[in-house]
Amino acid sequence: MNKKEYIKGLIYGGLAFIIWGLLPLYWKLVKALNPYQVFTHRVFWSVLFVSVVMIYKKQFKDFLVLLKDKNNWLMTLGPAFFISINWLTYIWGVNNGFVIETSLGYYMNPLVLTLLGAIFYRERLDRLQAVGIGLAGIGVLIKVFAYGDVPVLALVLAISFAVYGLLKKKSKFTSLTGLGFETVIVGIPATLIIVFTEVTGQGIQGNLHPSFWLLIALSGALTAIPLLLYGEGTKRLPLKVVGFLQYIAPTIGLFLGIFVFNEPFSMDELVPFLIIWAGLICFVVSQVRMLKN
Repeated sequence: MNKKEYIKGLIYGGLAFIIWGLLPLYWKLVKALNPYQVFTHRVFWSVLFVSVVMIYKKQFKDFLVLLKDKNNWLMTLGPAFFISINWLTYIWGVNNGFVIETSLGYYMNPLVLTLLGAIFYRERLDRLQAVGIGLAGIGVLIKVFAYGDVPVLALVLAISFAVYGLLKKKSKFTSLTGLGFETVIVGIPATLIIVFTEVTGQGIQGNLHPSFWLLIALSGALTAIPLLLYGEGTKRLPLKVVGFLQYIAPTIGLFLGIFVFNEPFSMDELVPFLIIWAGLICFVVSQVRMLKN
């Protein structure tokens, strides 16, 4: 293991999940638009932001060449589809009062990601990591079976983002060009939808203050930056470690849901989270030991 690259991966991945954890604060600010409109703007402004970054890094001409190969488009359809499902579900959940359940989805995600890592990359878990995954699984099962609450929203978030992570690890593109392809694919229909809503008077123009354009444009940077960091992190880390880092975002989201957005959080909700946190502690101890070797 290249320890220097491993530590870089931890930094990139950690920063990505901190930003993602704080995103509900932003999505609440743009709640004046419905979740579907927010999603289309998120994609549109992400395309522009990524294009500017590529121009700055002098990669835009190379990207245009890649766009001419239809095989590249086909390879990117999968990641683009799954990240779109994840984005739309997450925005809908936050703006409809389900911040705590979205956090549960991202707590569940490492279970799916670790399973995919074992299947496709034959990544082995040490004893503490296995215990951590087991405890997290028990926490999820308690919520589903003991309390009769099937967290559909959380399941969609967990599965869509885990599959996205797997596909990104297999991608031959750099993090920047890969994200460029993903946003262009989804950005084409998103742009058409934005034009339609604005022309028909259902968008920002005439309904909201002009400054809202600046606020919603920020979604491009807040989308692209953590995804770029995440892409760099996954290329340097085993999927099981990426899975561990993903506990950062839902923990932040959980506290936001309870203490900032005042969503209900009973003992029935607390018990599964406590068990999942016990699993997280096992993961932390495992990673500390790994770095010391």
